[in-house]
Amino acid sequence: MRLSKYFTIEEFVISQTATRLGINNTPSEQAIKNMEALCLKILDPLREAIGKPIIISSGYRSPELNKAIGGAPNSQHCLGEAADILIPQLYPCEVFTKIIELDLPYDQVIDEFKQWTHVSYTSSPRKQKLLARRENDSINYFKA
Repeated sequence: MRLSKYFTIEEFVISQTATRLGINNTPSEQAIKNMEALCLKILDPLREAIGKPIIISSGYRSPELNKAIGGAPNSQHCLGEAADILIPQLYPCEVFTKIIELDLPYDQVIDEFKQWTHVSYTSSPRKQKLLARRENDSINYFKA
């Protein structure tokens, strides 16, 4: 099922962990609507501006899957509002910066561990810019 010009629902729900553990990762109708909004408001415009494919490394997560991977209990991934993305040939900090420069209506944009970029969308965006870093077995978030 196509969510937008560039993205399908399959890209958002695929999970090796869910497959391996037999976890149902089927989104609700509301989560699908939220994924469509994320694509239309953030991911499609980003794809158009950069001119390169966007890889979703983690999209929708059922609450059970989110718990299995150690995700935050209030993760926007469980609502279909967030995606962790990679863009070939760009560093995550470049993707992070581009989202901000384009003034897209993101709720959060996070450079996570210099490995990928987390981006979320809600109808009332907070415009939070954060850096996530691991320090001494803990995860810390810093304002960017």
